[in-house]
Amino acid sequence: MIDRLRKLKNDALKHQIDLSQKAGDGGNLAYQLAAQSMSSHIDDLSQQIALLDERPIFEFLEFRLIASKLRDGSIPLSLLAKVVDEIRQMIGHAALRLSQGGMWRKRVSKDLYNDLDLRLAAILPGSSRLVISTSAQRDLFDDGLSKNAFERIFKVLDSQGEGGHFLEAVTDLGPASARRLREFLHLLRSNSAELQLSWRYSGNTVKQWNGDSESIVNVAFALDSTELIAKDSIELEGYIELLSKRERIHLTTDDSRTIRILFPKRLLRAVSELHLDQRVKLLCSVTETENPLTGESSIFYELEDIID
Repeated sequence: MIDRLRKLKNDALKHQIDLSQKAGDGGNLAYQLAAQSMSSHIDDLSQQIALLDERPIFEFLEFRLIASKLRDGSIPLSLLAKVVDEIRQMIGHAALRLSQGGMWRKRVSKDLYNDLDLRLAAILPGSSRLVISTSAQRDLFDDGLSKNAFERIFKVLDSQGEGGHFLEAVTDLGPASARRLREFLHLLRSNSAELQLSWRYSGNTVKQWNGDSESIVNVAFALDSTELIAKDSIELEGYIELLSKRERIHLTTDDSRTIRILFPKRLLRAVSELHLDQRVKLLCSVTETENPLTGESSIFYELEDIID
C-alpha cells in the first residue's frame, strides 16, 4: 500500500508542476486553483505515507469514527475535543497502572504524559479517521509502556464484555482507564457512531477491533455494571511456578492452588531477582471484580511487596 501511495504522490507532484507552469504562463485562475487543490492532495498523501512508514519510534492508534454526520471527513470541534480527552486519559491511566500499580490512583503525572508524548498525528478522510501517535520506547525485548497499555485496552474490547476474560481484562486495565473507555464508548453511542480501531507499529498492523453498534453496546454496558471491590491485603506463601517480564507471577501455594499475581513495572527489578521454584512470601492487594449482568465474579491479586 505504501508503494502505491508513493507512486500517487510522485504522479501528483508532476501534475502540480504542470499546472503551476500553465498558471504562471497565462495567469489563468482555473489553473492556479487546480494547482492549490493538487498541493492539498499531495499534503494528504504525505501524511498517509508518514503514518505507514516503518518508523519504530512511534506507536499509532487510528480511531475511524463511522457515522452519517461524519461522512464528509469533518468532525464537530465539540465532539473532537471530548473524544481526544477521553482517549488521552484512557491511555494515561492505563500507563499509570502499569508503571506504578495500585487500583485507585487518580492522577496521571505530567512527567508520565511527557513520556507517552501523545499527539493527534492526523485527521484523514474516510468518515473521521483520528490518528493518535505515542512514543514507543520499546526495549531490547520489544516491550514498552505504550505497547502494554494498548494491549490492555484491546483485551477489554476483544472480550466483548463477557466471561472471565473480561473480568481479568478490566481488572488489569484498572478502574480509572476502564471508566474513560466506558465514557468513550458512550460518546460513540450518543452520536450513533461505530468504530474501527487499528494499532500500527513499524509499518505493520498489530491489532484491529471492529466496533459495530452491538459490540459497542455490549462492552459499554458491561463496563457500566462491573464493580471492582478492594479487599484487605494478604500475605501469600508458596513456590514460584512462572515468572514473566510481562507483569505476571504464578505462585503455587501449600494447598496446591496456583494464584496469578500482577506486578507493576516499579517492582520489576525486585521481581527479576526471584527464580523458578523459589519459596517466597508476598504481600498482595486483593480485588474482587463482579459483573452483575452475568453473575460472574473473580478474585485478583497484585504484588505490593516481597516479604521474604
